[in-house]
Amino acid sequence: MEYLRIKLTFMNDKKPYLLDISSLFYDFELLHDFCLIAYVDEYKYYKFNNYFWYRKGRPIKKEHRIKALRIEKESPLTVEIIVDAIVGLSGAFWALVQAIERISNWKLNREKLEQEVEKLKKERNIKFYEEQQAKVEFERKLLEREAWNTFNSLLRRLEANSLKLKDIEISSYSENDYGKKNE
Repeated sequence: MEYLRIKLTFMNDKKPYLLDISSLFYDFELLHDFCLIAYVDEYKYYKFNNYFWYRKGRPIKKEHRIKALRIEKESPLTVEIIVDAIVGLSGAFWALVQAIERISNWKLNREKLEQEVEKLKKERNIKFYEEQQAKVEFERKLLEREAWNTFNSLLRRLEANSLKLKDIEISSYSENDYGKKNE
């Protein structure tokens, strides 16, 4: 099975609060789920309400959920996640990248991120037009689904966390790769 691997590196104290770590993980999953629900037609009848914030409040299919590949609680905190390549390379993925870029205190090397995204597009033969269309479509869907308040609340929650995103790496990932690394 093919996946998209996302490695997130966060700046943190040597002994961050467990609450900050768990909140960061939960809020990032909420952000992923939000983009998926807002963008993917399978979830178009979902209404954003207070249940969105609950652990089981979102109807995300098992195959669309984020999987943890590796978590290193060192300084810096590093999290590697994988998402199904079909979902990962859809408009929902581009919406997630857009959301990350909007978090004001997450300073990323945008040039590096753009190069990684470009490499993935070439690997998967994704057209530039589709990426641009996805960006416009995401904003349209947020308006259409009346989800701007939820989106802005998510961004504020991530901005308020003491753990700040320092770097993001995106690459292809195959279950075969995992087997080779662990032999």
